[in-house]
Amino acid sequence: METKTCNACGRTFTPRSKTQNYCVHPECQRERRRRWQQKKRREDADYRDNDARSSKAWASENPDYWRQYRNRNSSYTEHNRTLQQQRNRKHKASVIANEDVSYLINPPPAGRYRMVKISNDGTPGDVWIVEIAVLAAIPAAEDV
Repeated sequence: METKTCNACGRTFTPRSKTQNYCVHPECQRERRRRWQQKKRREDADYRDNDARSSKAWASENPDYWRQYRNRNSSYTEHNRTLQQQRNRKHKASVIANEDVSYLINPPPAGRYRMVKISNDGTPGDVWIVEIAVLAAIPAAEDV
């Protein structure tokens, strides 16, 4: 029979069937199951829902598990904390806009306006006619 290359470790092996793509090593079989489960969660809404309910039920039956795990594995926990702080800093740096906006005390009334682009040297450039319309009334600052 022909040999194949394992999709997990890259070693060659003799498959037991035509559809076998992973060797028999336990780590490769774990990887095969992990990839199958990941694909199933991504593509099958029923599986995803059942998996979420099952995880939630397990968590409610084992409420102290993660606290105990972190206590037993302090170096892993610290490493994870450091990585999360790096992700947080990266995310914070990439935020373009947020909900912390300020509202004009006296917004311009709805209507048509002439908008002129002023260049760096102060000379007028392109001119646009724009229309400002009220889309939603925002409560006054004292009402919030």
